[in-house]
Amino acid sequence: MKIGLLGLGTVGTGVFEIIQKRKEYLQKLYGQSLDIVKILVKDKSKKRQIEGVQDLLTTDPYDILKDPEIDLIIELIGGDQEAYEYMKYALQNGKHVVTANKAVVALHMKEFLALARKNKKAFLFEASVGGGIPLLKPLRQCSLLNDFYEIKGILNGTSNFILTKMAEEDLDFHEALKQAQHLGYAEIDPTDDIKGADVARKLAILASLAFHKDITLENIIYRGIRHIDKKDIYYLKDQGYSVKYFGKAITDREKVSAVVEPVLFQKISQFERVKDSFNMVSVKGDHLEELRFYGEGAGKNASANAVVCDVIDILIESYQRDFVVLEEQKPSTNGQLIEGKYFIRVNLKESSHSCHIFNLAYQNGISIKEICKLSSQRRILITEKTNVERMQSFIQNLKNLQTSFFAARIEEE
Repeated sequence: MKIGLLGLGTVGTGVFEIIQKRKEYLQKLYGQSLDIVKILVKDKSKKRQIEGVQDLLTTDPYDILKDPEIDLIIELIGGDQEAYEYMKYALQNGKHVVTANKAVVALHMKEFLALARKNKKAFLFEASVGGGIPLLKPLRQCSLLNDFYEIKGILNGTSNFILTKMAEEDLDFHEALKQAQHLGYAEIDPTDDIKGADVARKLAILASLAFHKDITLENIIYRGIRHIDKKDIYYLKDQGYSVKYFGKAITDREKVSAVVEPVLFQKISQFERVKDSFNMVSVKGDHLEELRFYGEGAGKNASANAVVCDVIDILIESYQRDFVVLEEQKPSTNGQLIEGKYFIRVNLKESSHSCHIFNLAYQNGISIKEICKLSSQRRILITEKTNVERMQSFIQNLKNLQTSFFAARIEEE
């Protein structure tokens, strides 16, 4: 099988190295050879750490996409529009496609799965969620026999690393973020990681496969972790809680609720014990009850391994046995199906804001169960059980007050 590799960055380099290292073994096992014959790069003159690639390099994507000898395209350039165009062109012209591009998969999964099925080719994207965790293939297979109704988890290694370091090393948010960037867990621009777009894309992919519905970012409520501070961590630790950045989707068979938000877990929870860049995903269905997946959520080798696993599925044609067809998603319930009590910390600019906050809670149908005054300006509120839709409306009202606050749902397991 001849392969065209689009991108030779961190993951692309890992893919090349794994295939070269395991080539002889795979040849003996399956009787077929995996050969990367062309590699797309931006600059052919750039010095590279790996040997044996110079003669394979090209700066023209269509030198690869139009090559009739190439059977499979591995897309690892990232970004949106160009990656979308290259993958679509490849599928339309009879080539298999493997990608780690969560942004494109989350937006165009339904289109690409249908196109692959029509042309009897594979569109696989294991590395787009969970790094090296074998997650999407078993989820896809099990969804053929189970009606899954809930999927949730810690899906972003960067945010989990930040929250872990704040709790265990007494770092503030910016210090923990800098450490994550230094170690390569966070991008120079970490916006998608800390504001929720990254987790929302992954949740859209997981929920689409689990529920067999075309779920996109438009169906997901998400808010970030930027406003948590060390005092929040101290207080919650003292109360027996850890903060995790968490995605959750529920379906009642007709509609779907999906949210990405900070969530509090007690020490007895398995999710509380997920540290640093590790991920954990839980899925619940009618036959299997609950499955949990755990492992390294990011990194060169973990993601490259997931990409090559997809390549092997294409080599042995196992992808043909678990095609998923996505239905059109009916209107989202905007969080009505997801409920819980909420922890809210507010810093009051003026004493009169306290009355405003209680009025806003009442107007949004939220009952305040407990109040704790930590200082003249700092308050802790614990709500009665409410749903995400009401809380989202309340949070928007708090933003309009220009009040500093942090809110997290209390997960009961």
